[in-house]
Amino acid sequence: MFQDNPLLAQLKQQIHDSKEHVEGVVKGTDKAYGFLECDKKSYFLAPPAMKKVMHGDKIKATIEKQGDKEQAEPYELIEPMLTRFIAKVRFNKDNKLQVLVDHPNINQPIGAQQAKSVKEELQEGDWVVANLKTHPLRDDRFFYATINQFICRADDELAPWWVTLARHEQSRHPVQGAESYEMLDQQTREDLTALHFVTIDSESTLDMDDALYIEPIEQNGTQTGWRLVVAIADPTAYIALDSQIEKDAKQRCFTNYLPGFNIPMLPRELSDELCSLMANETRPALVCYIETDLAGNITAKPHFVSAYVQSKAKLAYNKISDYLEQVPDAWQPETPEIAQQIDWLHQFTLARIQWRKTHSLLFKEKPDYSFILDENGKVQEIKAEYRRIANQIVEESMIIANICAAQFLAEHAKTGIFNTHAGFDKKFLENAHNFLMANLANEENQAELAERYSVENLATLKGYCQMRHDIEPIEGDYLEFRLRRYLTFAEFKSELAPHFGLGLEGYATWTSPIRKYSDMVNHRLIKAVLTQQACEKPQDEVLARLQEARRQNRLVERDIADWLYCRYLADKVAEGAEFTAEVRDVSRGGLRLELLENGASLFVPASTLHPNKDEMQVNADELALYIQGERRYKIGDLVKVKLTEVREETRSIIGQLII
Repeated sequence: MFQDNPLLAQLKQQIHDSKEHVEGVVKGTDKAYGFLECDKKSYFLAPPAMKKVMHGDKIKATIEKQGDKEQAEPYELIEPMLTRFIAKVRFNKDNKLQVLVDHPNINQPIGAQQAKSVKEELQEGDWVVANLKTHPLRDDRFFYATINQFICRADDELAPWWVTLARHEQSRHPVQGAESYEMLDQQTREDLTALHFVTIDSESTLDMDDALYIEPIEQNGTQTGWRLVVAIADPTAYIALDSQIEKDAKQRCFTNYLPGFNIPMLPRELSDELCSLMANETRPALVCYIETDLAGNITAKPHFVSAYVQSKAKLAYNKISDYLEQVPDAWQPETPEIAQQIDWLHQFTLARIQWRKTHSLLFKEKPDYSFILDENGKVQEIKAEYRRIANQIVEESMIIANICAAQFLAEHAKTGIFNTHAGFDKKFLENAHNFLMANLANEENQAELAERYSVENLATLKGYCQMRHDIEPIEGDYLEFRLRRYLTFAEFKSELAPHFGLGLEGYATWTSPIRKYSDMVNHRLIKAVLTQQACEKPQDEVLARLQEARRQNRLVERDIADWLYCRYLADKVAEGAEFTAEVRDVSRGGLRLELLENGASLFVPASTLHPNKDEMQVNADELALYIQGERRYKIGDLVKVKLTEVREETRSIIGQLII
């Protein structure tokens, strides 16, 4: 009788309206209670309230007051934490199907049902994709999910790969190929098979998309410069714009290079065979002639042609580096022609490195970390690999080729897909100026640096490069890491714009069309110019997809690496292994470090740094941790650390500083 009483309902509504209302995000704990984090305040969520919500939910709540204590009572869901999610299968004591969300802050099991499309017989611990079907604040029911995809069994050694790819909605399979491939391009191709092109790559690489040939330019018997000829594989010669391969490549955007194997953007018979610039095989290619003086300055406009080329040798990075670095008993070139190409490419590369050091920006030398796996996917070791001279030969050749492509596309096509970077985010320019002045200025140079690092100057490519050259000789990574937080993200654009990160006026990649969809687009535009066809501006949707796919690929690579690091380092805890590490982030919770030996990310809780948290403060401007008023740790610092715990289920590595 009271259920439908309008007066009672009105009274309840009045009581509800009279209370304080807040919006916030739920923060779970490893206990039954949690907190509602609002803009300026945090409210307690009692265990009964936590049963209605999930960590990460954005909700509305009323504030209940009992004396001096306040706690939040959820009443409306704004945005759920879970929609589609990764989970492990579990069966409760009544053998009812449940899922455990793969998230470090969500530990309550959720009842589940198996979709009819999932044919596998589910077992305890299986990895699956689920979708949240009901939510207590939305459906006036309990949490309930539907299992829509089976990923792999609990004991699958390749679970880190399959689970991570499923999390980011990326396929584990190559693009489906065609029954046969025909040459679609009708333009005449120059025959450049007589030129002594060589490829330089890893020994195991199959998808070789670039080959190089170089010769000196001479006048009156004196060398005045270099003519570099860059040949790039031409997959668009075989791929129709309306084909399924094109559509799939447009969606994937990149080849996914993962520890142990890759998932190509194109069918393997194209990327690894028909288009790959294999030794002694004639292949269609897009070729660019580039001329420089001996100092590395580009002296003529780039000249592009469609051609047939033939690589005369497949060369390996390490073997060439050993040869040029005169390592004892090193590999030797098989022929005088190969030796000559290596020697000339080496000279050209040293000139270009010096040119970029003076006129643009060089990459800071940091190692790449490579996982060495056995056939079952177990990590045998992790190698820190530094770029050697052979890597730099290819790198400098590709960079100058991409500079030339940007120049050519801007002039002739009036569009393209350009890699751009605007330097400091506009809203952080003032912060960057203040930081530079605080760290580099003194009484003698105050006025000079105030102009040098003015907001207006830092917003220009020249001023930004000048600043980077100033800080390059300074020892340590503190300035580099701190300034990095003020930078904007790199973007793909359809008009020419500077790339501050490289220190260049324009940059457009076309040198990896087997691996990057943007390079396929630029190939088509360059060929359209050569054949006097109309040049169509790349659609905004394509640029947005490239941006998102690049972000996804980086997350996939990071997530798999985090999982493999946990597996590799798990038995190092008992050994008491010690490492040198670099501070990469500072927060109230503690320090985030990177182990220099292998690149693993490790967390040191603040509670292990000092017993009294009230005596610890984080300086957000400096990204530094102060203890009792003294700056004790900042980003870029090198510290000694030992492992204390590895949790594979949350992919987290915990450590403690050795002081």
